[in-house]
Amino acid sequence: MRIIDCLVVEHDLTFVLLAALMCLVGSIVTASLFRRSLQTDGLRSHGWIFLTAVCSGSAIWVTHFIAMLGYQVPVAVTFDPVLTLGSILVAIGGTGAGFAMGRSRHRPRTGIVIGGGLLGLSIVAMHYVGMFAYRVEGLVTWDGFYIGLSVVLAVLPAIAFVALARRWREGLWAHAAAGCLVLSIVGLHFTAMAAFQVTRISGLADDGTHSAFRAIALAVLLVGLIIVGTGVSSFLIDDRTRADSNEKLRRMAFHDPLTGLSNRRALQDGIVGNFSADLSFSLLLVDVDRFKSVNDTFGHATGDGLLVSIAERIHATVPDALCVARIGGDELAILLAGEEARAEGVARALVAAMAEPFLIGDHVVASSVSIGLCGRTEASDPEGLMQMADVALYEAKRGGRGRAFSYRPGMAEAAAEARRLEADLRLALETGNFQIAYQPIVAMDEGRTIGFEALVRWNDPERGLVPPDRFIPLAEANGMIVDLGAFVLSRACKDAAAWGTDQFVAVNVSAVQLSSPRLMAHVVGALAASGLPAHRLEIELTETAIVANAAQVGHVLAGLRTLGVRVAMDDFGTGYSSLAHLRDLPLDRIKIDRSFVSSASTDPNSLAVLRAVTQLGRDIGIETLGEGVETQEQLALLRDLGCRAAQGYLLGRPDFEVRDAAWTPERGAA
Repeated sequence: MRIIDCLVVEHDLTFVLLAALMCLVGSIVTASLFRRSLQTDGLRSHGWIFLTAVCSGSAIWVTHFIAMLGYQVPVAVTFDPVLTLGSILVAIGGTGAGFAMGRSRHRPRTGIVIGGGLLGLSIVAMHYVGMFAYRVEGLVTWDGFYIGLSVVLAVLPAIAFVALARRWREGLWAHAAAGCLVLSIVGLHFTAMAAFQVTRISGLADDGTHSAFRAIALAVLLVGLIIVGTGVSSFLIDDRTRADSNEKLRRMAFHDPLTGLSNRRALQDGIVGNFSADLSFSLLLVDVDRFKSVNDTFGHATGDGLLVSIAERIHATVPDALCVARIGGDELAILLAGEEARAEGVARALVAAMAEPFLIGDHVVASSVSIGLCGRTEASDPEGLMQMADVALYEAKRGGRGRAFSYRPGMAEAAAEARRLEADLRLALETGNFQIAYQPIVAMDEGRTIGFEALVRWNDPERGLVPPDRFIPLAEANGMIVDLGAFVLSRACKDAAAWGTDQFVAVNVSAVQLSSPRLMAHVVGALAASGLPAHRLEIELTETAIVANAAQVGHVLAGLRTLGVRVAMDDFGTGYSSLAHLRDLPLDRIKIDRSFVSSASTDPNSLAVLRAVTQLGRDIGIETLGEGVETQEQLALLRDLGCRAAQGYLLGRPDFEVRDAAWTPERGAA
């Protein structure tokens, strides 16, 4: 066969091997560079196309030139420098156009065909321009069949190269792409050389230049490899840069930038992974107590420093943690291998470690953490584990902070019921689904009802009558107590104004309401809307509410007294009892807690407190009221001690209807 004879007989195999080496290396590098251009956009893609064109065009030209140097003809050979230079420019420009079309994303199939066709035709054009630069001292003839066949053998593998390079980035087919380009270059060259025949002219002899071609071939190969090596270096540098960028992006995606801890996403992946592997582990949720006050007092920079220091102490305390993550502003999480008993011990150690003061810059910051933990065995899925640990954290914070709490069966159900209760409470507040019951307050000396305490009642359509000790704390915790308190004030003043008597109405005000700037507006609005005289409204507050913000409470109470509203201290003796409160605050009444009234007949200490408070009230001009009166003996004792008023089931139970009549034992028991 003519092509095989041309390859074996008419070429120096040393040159052929050098050309094949250049072709193989160049094709592999070209495939990699072309794939990189497919992964980029804009100017970067143009840069990669240019680099691919330079590398591929040089590899094609060097392969052709070395093989041409190895072509053995019995005549003198020279090269036209202009056409030789033009052939390499054709190779670079043509392949660049082909690669640019081949990466088209709008019409990929058309791009593959046209781009691959241009690539193959550029190889053809480069070869035949180079052949015109090949000047021989002899008669040259061309075989049209082999010329046509060379074009086909160049174009079809080139199209296959573009298709495979676009479709496959790794594996066997990825290497097949480079093989197709090798086939296109080699097939074109040796088929085209089979079409080229030289007949020696008698009288002309070989000038002996063939031996010098070896040095030229090695030099051209070296230059070609340098050019291709430049492409390889660019690829490797970009690959390292991309790897570094991907690592940075991965770190940003899975780590908190402030503390360097993992983030919520990484934590979630860790939980899912441990569930999938069915490993024994626990989740600890760590909340920094009173973190907002640290920011407000020392500034956000100190707050950030505190979080970093806490993260460091966690690592020092639990160096073998599976994952330590920051999942919120002041909330962290720890995944810990092993049984729940170990997690409980670690949680206690963390609470103790975080109780030690932190030195943040020039500030000494005292802080603490609350921890809720749940073991893998308590939850059926990652979401359930997170919810259960969160429920345990809520219990830890509700129990006083600075402590750890483990999830126990039934807590999640209780938390879910609390959420449903909160939603229903909010709906009841929006629809006004509350009622006010009134319990009489009886004057001891006259035996008549001088006022009523307004007590809010919630009759839920599904639950029935919900006890106040269930929904009042919930309303205080979520802030709804402010609006609920406004409703009670408005309704109580409206009802009291309709009684047509001089009886007052007493309304309880919580610590949350006292801290609200809307309280005074609610009181003034309720009085104005109802037309109730201010002296017929009595505001009741507990000692605990006073201590929570004594300075602000003092201003609020002074404002209420200025309006003419009366003020009573409720449950006196059960909170942070201080005689300074009686001295400094503008009080009209002291309500002695039911615990002293009920036990005074059997407990000398309770009796002593009861006697002391009533005497103190007389001496400083503050009326006293005994709560929780349920027996005639208790009522007689209060009367003997000089208590001005009493309240309790003996005197009257809370009722939705107000009865204007003197108290009798029969009525009180009704």
